[in-house]
Amino acid sequence: MPISLLQSLSPRRAFGLWRIDESLDFFQAYYPVNALEQPHLDSISHPHKQLEWYASRTTVATVCRHLNVPYMGTVRQMDNKPFLCDENGHISISHAHDYAASIMDMDAVCGIDIEKIDPKILAIRKKYLFESEYSDRPDVMTIYWCIKETGYKMHPSKGISLKEDILVQPFEFNGQEGETLIQVRGVEHRIKFFLYDGYAIAFNL
Repeated sequence: MPISLLQSLSPRRAFGLWRIDESLDFFQAYYPVNALEQPHLDSISHPHKQLEWYASRTTVATVCRHLNVPYMGTVRQMDNKPFLCDENGHISISHAHDYAASIMDMDAVCGIDIEKIDPKILAIRKKYLFESEYSDRPDVMTIYWCIKETGYKMHPSKGISLKEDILVQPFEFNGQEGETLIQVRGVEHRIKFFLYDGYAIAFNL
């Protein structure tokens, strides 16, 4: 199975990264869709979006097994954020191109984001950063995007502005990984980020 990374962050928290090499037919046979999940899956018409749906939930199931937590499926709340059907922990999921990522914490809210590094991000950086935070490096700008998306996913309210409401403490980047602090409407979170196979990944600690 193409789990690229599976790592414990504590005895009750772990994250996983899945490279999507399989076909849709594989996931349809491998992942048992339950009755609560089926309506959301039925609403997805594009085959690649269906593939992302299956891969992200298979990643959640793998992380749960790693933590010895029973997995009964993943559904979405009214705010579109995912949660476990049996509500025995907190999860966050993300997918981009060839990868799906998930994080699970048995006690606390968590967030994760993955994005493919692409120079096109330089054209949209003004949407989520102040000019003082700009860099001409696509990898750094993608890291900022992942960090802010992670904070967005952790906040319970809608209407969060990535630019105005999520503030990132300046960080040191060694070209591969690092940590920083963010404030989401005044609430502080510690964020880990790293690069992997042309992607940026961030999650809270």
